[in-house]
Amino acid sequence: MYTVIDGKLFKKMLIGSYQLMNEKCEIINQLNVFPVPDGDTGNNMLHTLRSMYSMIAEMNDSEPVGIIAEKASTGAIMGARGNSGVILSQIIHGISKGLHGKKTATCRQMSKAFQYGILYAYRAITTPIEGTILSVARGIAKGTRDVIREEPDFSKILIAAIHSGEEALAKTPTQLKILADANVVDAGGQGLIFFLMGCLNGLTGQITEINVTPVQPLIKRMEAKGESFSIEYPYCTEFIISPCKIGAKKVREALMSWGESMIVAEGDNLIKVHIHARNPGRVLDIASSWGILHDIKCDNMIDQFHKNKLKQEQHVKKELGILTVVSGKGWENIYRKLGCDIVSGGQSMNPSVQELSDAMENGQYENYIILPNNKNIILAAKQLKKWVGDKIQIVESKDPMQGLAAAMAFSATNTIKDNVEEMTERMKEISTGVVTRAVRDSRLGETIIRKDDFMAMAPNHTVKTSRDLKTAFFNLLETLITDDMEIISVYYGEGLDSKSCQQFVDEATVVYPDVEFEMYEGNQPLYPLFISAE
Repeated sequence: MYTVIDGKLFKKMLIGSYQLMNEKCEIINQLNVFPVPDGDTGNNMLHTLRSMYSMIAEMNDSEPVGIIAEKASTGAIMGARGNSGVILSQIIHGISKGLHGKKTATCRQMSKAFQYGILYAYRAITTPIEGTILSVARGIAKGTRDVIREEPDFSKILIAAIHSGEEALAKTPTQLKILADANVVDAGGQGLIFFLMGCLNGLTGQITEINVTPVQPLIKRMEAKGESFSIEYPYCTEFIISPCKIGAKKVREALMSWGESMIVAEGDNLIKVHIHARNPGRVLDIASSWGILHDIKCDNMIDQFHKNKLKQEQHVKKELGILTVVSGKGWENIYRKLGCDIVSGGQSMNPSVQELSDAMENGQYENYIILPNNKNIILAAKQLKKWVGDKIQIVESKDPMQGLAAAMAFSATNTIKDNVEEMTERMKEISTGVVTRAVRDSRLGETIIRKDDFMAMAPNHTVKTSRDLKTAFFNLLETLITDDMEIISVYYGEGLDSKSCQQFVDEATVVYPDVEFEMYEGNQPLYPLFISAE
């Protein structure tokens, strides 16, 4: 019976959640059919839990449950990607708040902490939509309310939560029509169920060793801002041992007395070590007895400190600029010509909150207007705003074309408020659409979609499918071009070369002689065509 949860048990629960998500990630991706059946919800949730895992994996099992929860929260938030990832990170953050300051937690306290997690997830969403992960979360909270009052065994609470969640998940197609049309349940909601199942597995001992090289958000943050160090241990020493005769635990034990700020990461037949050492030569001598050393790096942090300080003093940031998220060299070049700072990302490649924060930290401006250019990135941008406050504002562009229109309305001499208003209004003056290819059979409204169909999609319009790309191109033009449209901008991406795109455009000028066509290289993945009309 699990009446009291200590740090060791809680850590096992979190590791169990990461392990199960790693196994079930592709199932969640396959459920993710809206707005495009390309599926990245599982990837986003997995990246969030992987980042969480990287923060707690090396922690001592004797640490208080509250400390482990705090570290898990930091890792999850740093690695949060997409809507589902940010919501999951908020659930973990809420659990951390519920366990704050506790060495151990009773069944009742742990149950309340999980309910805090659901509360924090709701707080992250301005307008919750029924039929999503939040509906499942609310069903879990409601379904376990009575059980929490009576049941002293937390494993039984988790079982009840999973059952309640599954019941709520089964209802999501009746709450959101797009799910019913595709004959699937909500992907994020299923991911939340897997999270709870993984926690149960970890609690009851059904987890195995995780043999991956984890993301290290702490190392990334230190590289961005400059490492703190003790003058007694001035040499930042890093190396990989591969193959390595001993495990990570023995490496830590052997090197513990030779430095501080040590991080030992275990991968597939390798060990990665980061340590601040007084005598790096001795550390390397010891490590060389365990295997072959690779990628050796040893920096004098005192020298680095003075260089970074001088660099910071010399670099004066400008007052206000744009931070935009785009994917594809063509799009990056277009935005850079407008003076924007770039974060690489987009559909299926949502940047994390930490990556957005790093871009700000290392960028050329003090304050930013963020153009997410994808609806799944907007929530991560909002989470960043909670961290940094008025240093950023968000213009909620849904695609790179909307973002480009907004960026062209930006003026460095205007206030940030006036810029946001102007940029938002400019986005309303264009219509945009995309062509992509379906990766599975699906259904959107009345439209039947077959695997490998080309889909011509525009907001508030019915999806049109075809078996060839040129037909999809003209289907999209038919949707976008109205009597008052004068300019059509065509951005070709992966799957379409400039010669073929030019042929499409040449034929279109004959069909639409009163419209001016412009063609640009976008290089965007997944979408052979982006089109904007104004």
